[in-house]
Amino acid sequence: MIVTAMLLAPALGLSEVEGQQAPVVLHTSTEQIPLKAYAEMMRVGTLRLASGSSRDIPTVTDVSYFRCSLTGWSPKGVLVSSEELFTSEYAERRLLPVSIRPLAVSTVAARAADLEKPERLTALGTAVKAPEGGDQLYFFLILSSGDLTRYYPFRIATPKQ
Repeated sequence: MIVTAMLLAPALGLSEVEGQQAPVVLHTSTEQIPLKAYAEMMRVGTLRLASGSSRDIPTVTDVSYFRCSLTGWSPKGVLVSSEELFTSEYAERRLLPVSIRPLAVSTVAARAADLEKPERLTALGTAVKAPEGGDQLYFFLILSSGDLTRYYPFRIATPKQ
């Protein structure tokens, strides 16, 4: 069934992501990027990549919304921090709220309005003490299922001023 969907996706005019129904997808104004890597919070207060590698963390130019179709998992917010969050429990961080809209039985769209404003991204980078340019500024879509929480990382390329 999945193989059939993958083979029919190009014929139906669907992208590879739509054909495979990736569970967590970041939508930009021009493309859909599956978020493959996720991190988990360690007891010491740092994040550790639990699935994927640093090569799997995408850098995008803008964010429109997220599509989440993991049954039993719900978006809770977007965490903003610097690369220091992977090494120090004292890393500055900010939590951004998300609005959620149901799309299907177990699929929702999540939107964080603060990610759509370039001036807000600059202010967030300053607040978490990330160097200018966005190379070390990380955003994490937070998904939760009861006691389990996953942090799906991505970066937003911001022009150096």
